[in-house]
Amino acid sequence: MTVAASLSITARAAGLIQRTKVLFAKPVVEINGIVHEFTWLTTHRFVMRPGPQQVTVYFKRRESTGGRTTTSIEVAPGETIHLVATLQGKERGFVLQMRRDRLDPRTNEKPV
Repeated sequence: MTVAASLSITARAAGLIQRTKVLFAKPVVEINGIVHEFTWLTTHRFVMRPGPQQVTVYFKRRESTGGRTTTSIEVAPGETIHLVATLQGKERGFVLQMRRDRLDPRTNEKPV
């Protein structure tokens, strides 16, 4: 039996200039090539299989995109990855801060 893992992500823009640039834009996360649009400043959670994952974050405005950042992560069974994606500017892209919460798959509790 495989225990699922999850990714929670929150997107925000740093500074007034970045906030105005993305006023009419939607943040997007691609998990292994599957595209998900979500909203700024709201935490969204996605269930995924354990193992290697490729995560790309960018914003989409009408027909254009910007701020693209990609990272590869290894996710353990029962683990939750928390990503905070902060847009630093269209040229610099998103800066990703990651935190891991691991659960013991036998008890579904955090190990001591």
